[in-house]
Amino acid sequence: MEIEVHCPRTPGRIAAPLMIAAALAVATACSSSSTSDSTPSAEPIAGSPNKAAGSPVTIGFISEGKSPAIDNTDEIKGARAAVAYANDYLGGLGGHPITLKVCESLGQPATATDCANQMVAADVAAVVEGVEGQIDATIAPLAAAKIPLVTHTASTQAALQTPGVFMLLNGLSYFGTPAAQAKADGVKKADLVVIGVPAAEGPARQIGALLYGNAGVGLNVTAVPPGTADMTPQIAAADGEHPDLYTVVGNDTFCTSALKAIKTVDPSVKTTIIDRCITPGGASAIPGGYQDINVVTTTDLSKDRPDGKLFASVLGKYGDGAKFGSTAAFGYSPVLGMVDALNAAKISEPTPATVTSTLQSAPATEYPLSGGVMFQCNGKQIALSPNICSTDGIMATADKAGTLSNYRRVAADAKLYSMPGR
Repeated sequence: MEIEVHCPRTPGRIAAPLMIAAALAVATACSSSSTSDSTPSAEPIAGSPNKAAGSPVTIGFISEGKSPAIDNTDEIKGARAAVAYANDYLGGLGGHPITLKVCESLGQPATATDCANQMVAADVAAVVEGVEGQIDATIAPLAAAKIPLVTHTASTQAALQTPGVFMLLNGLSYFGTPAAQAKADGVKKADLVVIGVPAAEGPARQIGALLYGNAGVGLNVTAVPPGTADMTPQIAAADGEHPDLYTVVGNDTFCTSALKAIKTVDPSVKTTIIDRCITPGGASAIPGGYQDINVVTTTDLSKDRPDGKLFASVLGKYGDGAKFGSTAAFGYSPVLGMVDALNAAKISEPTPATVTSTLQSAPATEYPLSGGVMFQCNGKQIALSPNICSTDGIMATADKAGTLSNYRRVAADAKLYSMPGR
């Protein structure tokens, strides 16, 4: 089935603790390929062909695409590759070949809204997004038209609250996974390092205290004023509380300064960062680089796992030169995950209504490229939000240059995400 591409016509009861979603969205909206990404060769795809032969069904895909600030072209290529694979090997969606309607938001709210309106006009059965930074601008038009929105992960209040949004991977795992791992490691005291602005500091104290408290770990929050090049005084003060673990949440510039200070003050302390912290060349500014730092991520890129091998084969055959990396995975995983869940629930005639109801009743399904994380969109996975379809997170270990390996699933009890008194 030919894949259509449409560029935009324009130029360019969740409680207060979940306000941290806004800060998370800023920290995780942008994606980039690591220096280890490579274009896979076209290896044979395991399994027997099962070509879709029914009437076509249109699925929308909204991505930031390529703009002066970011290049997420591989995210679109990953989504296209997943569709081509599903059409040739999985019988499409309920026997119907999938046509993918793509719209690029270019990271602009107005353009993202226009993309959503284009999807409504095209009468798509569902819309999929990977790491769309302007997700809130797409939610209102889609919700008004009752078109389901399926995402790789998200964490804004609108995404957490709005009916018809399905987050296949836990959008709160950037905080929950370090808390769960800290509990498993017997950590008693942790320090969460964040940028000292109200949108990040206040909510971090609330959601951080909630999740780490539920894990039985004491938490201190170190808020560092914006633009602080040398964080040594702040980290030295935090180290006076003798934390067993530092967790750093921010963009690459913030994290580099924080890690440099942590390595200077306490070189042997355990440290966890989010994948957004790592930047090519950043290791040279950090004593010892990123060596042995635990990294919370949302994609397991182990090439020796069956789903990693499938990803490489699918990209090699259908990926149009996309690199084996997180950016392509952000398009591939939610598209294929949605198709797998809907086919497992035996959807027959995909429409917005049937996609919504079938996702809600679908059995637990393994999320692609997650190391075994299961998702089920029945609204019962996490008390903080019925839109989150899974609880577990993914962690990896960085080498000196920041290349990730030793991916593992970090299991999280649903109680980790419960509100006080529940």
